[in-house]
Amino acid sequence: MDQARRLRAKTETAPTTIAFASGKGGVGKTNVCVNTAIGLVELGKRVLIVDLDIGMANVHILLNASRSRTMMDSVKARIPLAASVQKNVQGVDILHGGSGLDELVQFSHADMQFFMRELEVLTEYDYVLFDMGAGATDTSLQFIEGCDEMFLILTPEPTSLMDGYAYTKLVHRQSPDLPLGVIVNRAQSGEEALQCFERMEVACEQFLKKSIRFLGYLPDDATVRRAVIAQVPFYHLDRKSDISWRLERILTTLTGTPPKPRHFMERLMGNLKRQWNRV
Repeated sequence: MDQARRLRAKTETAPTTIAFASGKGGVGKTNVCVNTAIGLVELGKRVLIVDLDIGMANVHILLNASRSRTMMDSVKARIPLAASVQKNVQGVDILHGGSGLDELVQFSHADMQFFMRELEVLTEYDYVLFDMGAGATDTSLQFIEGCDEMFLILTPEPTSLMDGYAYTKLVHRQSPDLPLGVIVNRAQSGEEALQCFERMEVACEQFLKKSIRFLGYLPDDATVRRAVIAQVPFYHLDRKSDISWRLERILTTLTGTPPKPRHFMERLMGNLKRQWNRV
């Protein structure tokens, strides 16, 4: 998106913009996005989540928040976009895209001028995380192209790998220089996660001539289910869980801030809980 690139160039305090994407639904993309945002807030960052998962918009559900005015509502009514941002929802701000956002390419000139001017609200943040819908549309590809990086969320299942590669191929055609990071979710072990990443890496290098980076993995942890039911991010629910510790490793890769070392008892309890959940 040329306008988005110009917007970033206009400010010396441009946020880091990341698109969280997946080739298929059901891989935990939104959960990863939300908890990454929570982790960044814990590191003192100002974070906005833009929910662009039009068909399955559920960022507000995971954070136990009500739906608010959307970006589309703001454009249609010429209401400042900042007025549609939900502030301090468990520490993060949220902006909902709206069910008509896929019509962005059909905006009138006046609509687009208003929309692009109002997007300057994004410059108030250190990180803006876009929760993209599964699959690619013309509008979603424009948003992804305007981001600094795309985080592809995979699971070890073959269907996730196949659909993730197909999604990456579409994005690569539109924006071949866009950096791509991979997070493997619901892995049974680090070895399984690394094997999953390596299969994606080989495909991208062989067929797209594209290098990708491994951001880390999140284990298949019962903490996630408890957190979803409670409508609390797992990073808030249990900071000592294995998945929270793994998230901190990903945050280190993202920000350069090292995670706090776990003491012996924390490591032991995490290992015991993980073994118990497999029985």
